[in-house]
Parts: sequence; structure tokens; C-alpha cells
Amino acid sequence: MTRQFLSVLLALSLCIMLFPMAGAVSGSAEEAPAVAFTDVPADAYYAIPVQWAVQNQITAGTSDTTFSPEQTCTRGEIITFLWKAMGSPEPKGQDSFSDVESGVFYAKAAAWAKENGIAEGSVFQPGEDCTRLAAVEFLWKNAGSPKAVQCRFQDVSSGAVDWAVAEEITA
Repeated sequence: MTRQFLSVLLALSLCIMLFPMAGAVSGSAEEAPAVAFTDVPADAYYAIPVQWAVQNQITAGTSDTTFSPEQTCTRGEIITFLWKAMGSPEPKGQDSFSDVESGVFYAKAAAWAKENGIAEGSVFQPGEDCTRLAAVEFLWKNAGSPKAVQCRFQDVSSGAVDWAVAEEITA
């Protein structure tokens, strides 16, 4: 699998696992009519998360018939997925990061993320590719940055990853 695909899948799966009721419309992806995307096979392990995310207006297809699961997600898109999964809470202000212009689709999400300590600093880099680590860190911070046993991966050392492994969100 590609890194881009894993970033999309991880973000959607984590949102589904951690926030199944936040901002959700009634019913589940299994109960609601399926959204037909030609690039999301019904038997794909990510089909239900995609259905849930679309039906709960967390994301949409890239066209009426495609979802583009291999497409790279940006930091602006991932933080918007999380913000929408949390019910699109209104931020107290709009001045969040020097590189986030007022009125762009991720402006409220970025402001909310900064206000809640999910994203920090003076720049957000919304157009940059979102790594799996960055997506997990956003979710971990949203969960209150809980401690977990160190998982000892050789390529990454992060409290967020430790937490995601302990919660069986990733391996």
C-alpha cells in the first residue's frame, strides 16, 4: 500500500473508531444506502469507513463516481476531517496561523485545532502532505495526549504512536 493511501485510511479509520457519534447523522454506514464510487470496491477493507465519512459529511468524493483513495491528503484536509468528525465546533476566533487565510475551507478547522492545542505554532502548512504520524498526533492531542507504553518502533518514537498502538488503532 502507498503512504498516501495509508494516510487517508488512517485518518478516516481513526475518526470512525474514536468519534463514532460526533456530528453523525442517524444510522450507520451499514444501514444507510451505499454511495457508489468506482474506485472503492464493496469488499475493500476501507469501504465502510469511506461510506461512514461520506454519509456523515466528513468528506466527499473527488467526483460523483470517484473517491480517490490513493490521493494524498493535505494537513488542511486531515484537520478538516477531524474537525467535522467532532461536529464542526465553531472556533472562538479566526486568527489561527499566519499561513491560513480567512475563508478557505480549512480556516475554521485550523482555528479550532489551534485553540484546542491540536495544532501549534505560528504556521500550519495546510497544503503540505499529511503524514500518518501527523494524523495520529492530531488525534492523540484531541484525545488529551494520554500516556501509553512505548511501542519501540525503529523508525519513529512518539507518544502519539504509542497511544495509537496501545488503543489498537494501528500496528
